[in-house]
Amino acid sequence: MQKLELESANEIRKMILSYFNKNEEAKFIHRLHGILLKLENQDNTCDTIGRMFGQSPRSISNWIKKVNDAKSIEVLRDSEKSGRTPKLDDTQMSQIKEVLQKEPELSGVTANIWDGKSLSFYIQKTYSIELGTRQCQRLFHQLGFSLKRARPTVCKSDPVKKEESKKNFKKN
Repeated sequence: MQKLELESANEIRKMILSYFNKNEEAKFIHRLHGILLKLENQDNTCDTIGRMFGQSPRSISNWIKKVNDAKSIEVLRDSEKSGRTPKLDDTQMSQIKEVLQKEPELSGVTANIWDGKSLSFYIQKTYSIELGTRQCQRLFHQLGFSLKRARPTVCKSDPVKKEESKKNFKKN
């Protein structure tokens, strides 16, 4: 049988290792596989397994110690990470989404369109929560809104003036 080799092995290796880092279940299986390699061949050191897995030998050693101490493989799962608690709760977010679908003037905001600054003002006024302009722009994205800007119309949509403007633009 012919010996097979992977083309662009380094790129494929990087893709596999990045997949393991992104997917929680894959991380767990990756760690189990490292433990299996040690079980199958006690001559495998943490260094050799670490090189194969793209991990430090210390990580492999820590996995083995955790399993030995707990007498269970479940300790290799990542624990839930809480992160920072959001300033706005789910009901407030849904209320804001409803408000954003209407004109800003109806909510007591003197603005033509909703933008980060006007949303920040509305949240401060309504919920007494301070969010910066940039955070409010991210909030638009989280709520499923996209940025749309008004495009200026040339010569108030007069077709003759539009054509003349195009001709002058090409000359300049």
